[in-house]
Amino acid sequence: MESLKILMVTTHFPPYHLGGDAQFVEYLAKELVHRGHEIHVFYSPVSYDLLRSDRKTNAKKENETEVGRHRYTPRAGRLDPLLALSLGLHRKAERDLRSLVSDLKPDVVNWHNSRGFVGRPWAFPGRISLYTTHDYTPVCPRSNLMKPHMHICNDPRWCTVCCVRWGKPPQIWRAGRKRVLRYDKDLRLLPPSEFMAKRFKDDGVPVHEVLRLFVPDLGADFKRESAEGDSILYLGLIEHHKGVRTLLEAFAKSERDQGFKLHLIGEGTIREDLTRRTEALGLANRISIPGFLDRSAVETLRKNAVAQVVPSVWYENAPSVVAEAFSLGIPVVASDIGGLPEMVTRESGSTVFPPGDVNELARILVDLWQTRDSLKERRRKARIAYETRFTPDIHIKNYLRVISELQ
Repeated sequence: MESLKILMVTTHFPPYHLGGDAQFVEYLAKELVHRGHEIHVFYSPVSYDLLRSDRKTNAKKENETEVGRHRYTPRAGRLDPLLALSLGLHRKAERDLRSLVSDLKPDVVNWHNSRGFVGRPWAFPGRISLYTTHDYTPVCPRSNLMKPHMHICNDPRWCTVCCVRWGKPPQIWRAGRKRVLRYDKDLRLLPPSEFMAKRFKDDGVPVHEVLRLFVPDLGADFKRESAEGDSILYLGLIEHHKGVRTLLEAFAKSERDQGFKLHLIGEGTIREDLTRRTEALGLANRISIPGFLDRSAVETLRKNAVAQVVPSVWYENAPSVVAEAFSLGIPVVASDIGGLPEMVTRESGSTVFPPGDVNELARILVDLWQTRDSLKERRRKARIAYETRFTPDIHIKNYLRVISELQ
């Protein structure tokens, strides 16, 4: 394929980012540049400021890449993202984006998470318009299908009230029946999981194709410190919907029948509560909850990991931590919910369990301890899962195929 000019639209972009969606945009941009394409990104550091209490993080040097960076400059400062969320469209951001498209004349406009400064995506006439859906925004104002009491929302009603109870700006343009966004046929939605695609289709939101995400190969220079492994690892937010409490209780329930150490890596609102629970159980010598760690520290823990657990109790889409674990040859134990069972198959040397089921997860931990002699084979299968499903080459090939078919 000849060289393309592609514009990515994303609220967050490294180093002004908090989650995996923005990190993926950077991965995708770099891979496309590496293959000879011209990539530009339109993003909003102010939206990042709104979510961070530590404003000093904006002093970080932006990553040196060949990607064209176009920072949105708001008129109303930190008020702009709130207006975009409440009104669905922000006129200045919309005008700036349309002007940028007019100047750049990209072949493709690829939307990602844009609600934090532009609002809802739209198709550009004469341009291929793609929307990579990293969350449930098309069918949920909160984007996560979770009610304020942390239960899954399967019957969305009173969405404006739900936003207020979450302490978020009410999306007045989505009140009542308008909670589902309507897209014109020229904006092609690309959800990363079959589960998300079905959830959209059930609400009447058109889907063009499921396009699974990727992560860079972390395993090329990965050197293990142990052939067997002695620990179980969790990486992510320390929050209720991530199921971390289920993992801690399952570990405690099984602690006499297995000899693992448990590392819960991340920050969140229930971290201190889990720390107190660990001390009350008398397991502080076997369970560590150190908060965020730098990459080198995380890599050290991964070298001795028998498995990485993803115990979520909400509809995960396609979390990058699963693909990262596979790239390192680490089997995964995950909740059988959302898009997780599509990633965590038996062929990957991994397993799933009913979300929130402490007893079943405890049984799995004991089984992992008792079958450590088969760990080498499970690690081999995990690595094969990465090589056959989650590499940059596989994603870029399908991404460019979608574009070619739309030209």
